[in-house]
Amino acid sequence: MTTPAGWHNDPWFPGQLRYWDGAQWTWHTAPVRLGPEPTGLRGRWAKKRRTEFKASGALVDATYSMLFADKAMVALMFVGGVLAAAAGVAVVGPVMLWTDVSPPFSGGGIVGALVAGAAIGAFTFVLQLTTGTVVAAAVLRAEGIPPTVRRALGVAWSRRRQILAWAAVSTFVGVAIRGLERLGIGGVIGAITLNIGWAAATVFAMPVVIVEGTMPLQTIRRSSRVLKDNLGATVFGSLRIALPWTVALWVAFSVAVVGGVLVAFGGVITIVVGAVLLAVGACATGFCVVVSSSLSAYLQTNVYRYATGHDVPGVDPGLLPPLAPS
Repeated sequence: MTTPAGWHNDPWFPGQLRYWDGAQWTWHTAPVRLGPEPTGLRGRWAKKRRTEFKASGALVDATYSMLFADKAMVALMFVGGVLAAAAGVAVVGPVMLWTDVSPPFSGGGIVGALVAGAAIGAFTFVLQLTTGTVVAAAVLRAEGIPPTVRRALGVAWSRRRQILAWAAVSTFVGVAIRGLERLGIGGVIGAITLNIGWAAATVFAMPVVIVEGTMPLQTIRRSSRVLKDNLGATVFGSLRIALPWTVALWVAFSVAVVGGVLVAFGGVITIVVGAVLLAVGACATGFCVVVSSSLSAYLQTNVYRYATGHDVPGVDPGLLPPLAPS
């Protein structure tokens, strides 16, 4: 008789449980509960939230450790942002020279809309390819393969068709949100709702694209399912990552603003001090944006692996949900 998939007494280490996937023992273990299991919806919810809260802390710690080992990915994120901006300018620049269309392109009719869409699309594709490369590096690191920029870029480039399709859909949604904002209060509310819904549904989009090679519709479905099943770990982990860097970002931005004010309205010495503050604040702001973006990409990858039952370096396998039986 075949043993059904599930948690069973560990055959190698008595006193704990090990997950049997229906065909073989996995590496996923869990302690044996000495007290009664929580009963009822409230008890199960509380147990799930406690587990996800603990897992989120382990995932965040693993994210920092992995990114510190792959510092080149932070530099890559910065370069990718610069190249993305350059790609957008490369589309807009010639049009501004050869036609009367100029930013914000709202008065250019169809031509203006096409130019804006093309510029946003070029920017989005380069940025998504960069993010995909960082996600690929996180996947390689989790699999025990030391990632290099070339190796990670090769993985992301192998998904170029999917990334291009995803960039096109993202651009369309972005343009639609901007269009709704011009339709009065109702349009603004609709734009905010669409923006929040899109951000939530696509939080795991790039890990899904890189790992599973899905096209946009399937990517949205898969990402939404991962978020739904692991909302606690996603929210807790994202807050743990975002809060300190958001505070640091506002401090850096404030320093830059103070420096700008001193440069604009001060005397000679004040201008020099202001210029230094402006430069330091601007560099610190850029650093916070790049590092937090890189951390977010690594965290999304780690939570995706957690959600699909795959090991994450530095995270106790007992905290991971079991792999679904094949």
